[in-house]
Amino acid sequence: MKKALTIILGAMLMLVVSACNQTAEPVEKDGKTETTKKEQDLTLEEVYKKVEEANKDIKSFESNITMNQKVDAGGEKQEIKSDMAMEFIMEPMTLHQKMTMSIGEEKQELDAYLTKDGFYVYEPNQKTWLKLPSELSSQILQMSEGQTNPSEQLNQLKQFVDDFEFKQDEKSYILTLKASGEKFDQFLKDNVKATMPPDMQDEAAMSDVTFNQVDYELFIDKETFYLTALNMVTDMDTDVNGQKMNMNLDMKSTYSNYNKVESIEVPKEALENAQEVNLNEMGGQ
Repeated sequence: MKKALTIILGAMLMLVVSACNQTAEPVEKDGKTETTKKEQDLTLEEVYKKVEEANKDIKSFESNITMNQKVDAGGEKQEIKSDMAMEFIMEPMTLHQKMTMSIGEEKQELDAYLTKDGFYVYEPNQKTWLKLPSELSSQILQMSEGQTNPSEQLNQLKQFVDDFEFKQDEKSYILTLKASGEKFDQFLKDNVKATMPPDMQDEAAMSDVTFNQVDYELFIDKETFYLTALNMVTDMDTDVNGQKMNMNLDMKSTYSNYNKVESIEVPKEALENAQEVNLNEMGGQ
């Protein structure tokens, strides 16, 4: 399992060189600055230290994610919209996820639990609980945590800490990063690979990928120093079997209720009635 929230910024602090004395520029609203002089004097290093201290005892949180993905493959366009609500416990890694996904006029809803009892998914169209094979659990954990865990995103970006723009408004410190270009190319490819199952992490598969735009925006609460939001926009081109494809993803995430998720339990109905899915019958999908 990847690093937990308790070590979000430990390594990042060692990389703060020129940025460590940088104070956050206030964000103006209607021509007025909403921050006090004391808040403006906090440097990026000081903010990181406060975040590190605040996150030492985090054990759980909730996350809401909205994703809008547009795909253009050889002139054939498709739009996929997803809304996810998650409860997340760090140790042991446990989650409950409710998702609604729309592809064109088609809509699908899923309700999923991943606990010590296994991975269970409710498919409302068929009104059926499914239990996924245990060999898929680690892959699902890897992909889920990479997409939902705010510490993982920060940890991945630590090497570019000096490239962040550091600002603030009345409630939050705001870190933004434009990560497109040659400097970030390998990092972005590695980041995409890390969210894939191991058997799909082929270096050759990423050779035809070009990132046109990758923007990050992170919000840190001034009172608690918890991460409260993470927004990301990605635009990339690739080649699939000789066909050019463009993919644009706009993802907005919020994080809340830190340490308030005490337990996540699979419903009794799922434990008693779930149909076990055979990996061979799935055709390896």
